[in-house]
Amino acid sequence: REKVVGVDASQGMLDEAERRLRDAPGDAPVVLVRADALDMPFDREFDVATCVGAFGHILQADEPRFLSSIHRALKPGGRFVFVTAEMPSALEPGYWMARGFNATMRIRNALIKPEFIMYYLTFMWPAIWRKLERAGFVIKAEAGLFEAPYSRIVIVTATRNA
Repeated sequence: REKVVGVDASQGMLDEAERRLRDAPGDAPVVLVRADALDMPFDREFDVATCVGAFGHILQADEPRFLSSIHRALKPGGRFVFVTAEMPSALEPGYWMARGFNATMRIRNALIKPEFIMYYLTFMWPAIWRKLERAGFVIKAEAGLFEAPYSRIVIVTATRNA
């Protein structure tokens, strides 16, 4: 209610957010900050953090840095709330489509610079649970809330210890 802060490394995405927010409802001021999500310039400033549609832009090796950055930005007792999913079975076509896309991106990034980081099947449940715990969060997860085709969705609330 007091303030909403959006973070992105891309000025173009921040400009697009500003354009889309011009007629948004609500009274809270919106502040858009150009920053690296792996090392955000915030320390114990937020009650809630969320991430929507950006996990695929974070390399698996950088997930601990990302979670540490989120943890540092939250006030004690603050929550990181996000949606993820359980890993699909290797027997399903979607699993192999995602793995094929990831392989294509790895080849692309080996050949073309600068790299474009975009991968599927990242931040998956329950593997992310252990990384959240190591970053200092207490985790609550809610699964089974939706019917197919969304039955694998997990809503995660990771709370920074007080």
